[in-house]
This record gives sequence, C-alpha cells and structure tokens, in this order.
Amino acid sequence: MLAYHRRMFAFDHWANNVSLDAVEPVAQKAPASMAWLNHILGAKCIWLARVTGTPPPFGVNPAFSPSELRAQFAQVHEGWTRFLGTQSDQDVVRVIDYLNLKGDPFSSPLGDILAHLPVHGQHHRGQVNADLRAGGIAPPVIDFIHASRTGAIG
Repeated sequence: MLAYHRRMFAFDHWANNVSLDAVEPVAQKAPASMAWLNHILGAKCIWLARVTGTPPPFGVNPAFSPSELRAQFAQVHEGWTRFLGTQSDQDVVRVIDYLNLKGDPFSSPLGDILAHLPVHGQHHRGQVNADLRAGGIAPPVIDFIHASRTGAIG
C-alpha cells in the first residue's frame, strides 16, 4: 500500500518538473501557470508540515521564480521521501489531526492525504496545460501512464 503512494509521489515530482520545464521559457507570458505551479508547491509543503507536526516554510501561494521553484520542488520531494521512508503500510490508516487554512480542525487518515496530493497536483497541472495551449504553446505530456511506459517513474 505504501509502495503505491511512494510511486505516486515519484510521478507527482516528475510531472511537476515536466510542467515547469514547459513553463520556464515562457514564464513571463504565463503568470497563471507559474501561480498554479507555485500553489502545488505550497500545498505539498503545508501537507508535509501537517503530517510531521512542523511549521510550514511558507503559505499555500508562494511566488517563486522558475529556478527557485525547481529548487523548492526538489526540497519538498526530498522531505516527502524522507517522511515516507519512516512510514509503514500500517501507518497509512493513522489519523492526522490538523487545522485547515481557515483554522478549522480536521482529521484525515494519512492514506487520504497521500492520495490527495498527486491528484491535487494533476488537477492544477491540467490547468497549466490549458493555459499553455491557450497561449499557442504545445503542453507537455504529463500522463501517469506515459511516465510509467517511458520509465520516468519506478
């Protein structure tokens, strides 16, 4: 079960970088795409802070440049990889108590949080692709099956 989540996090990281590769050369002409990619990063950092009980390094909508964003994606991926390395299949059902961005208390199983993040990222990467296409730029292929077939993920 945890192996599945680790693979999905590898996919999410790969897809974030593929999207950033496409947006970086046109970042000035695609501010919405940059905002969505920054939001993906912010959410990943906030959720990592929630599951580890640490303060998040920044909010849900940071404004990093492409090069800063690439470094931040690598850092949060490393953080999630370290965290997932400390978990077992039994931990997936562990309930995490946290506050949402409005300060309301919630509780969610770790497995639900782990499922949420790649889906959340793919939703916003779809928005990035639509934004690029609207600007006359061919969007990248970010499909899970493409990543799997090409060996981009284990």
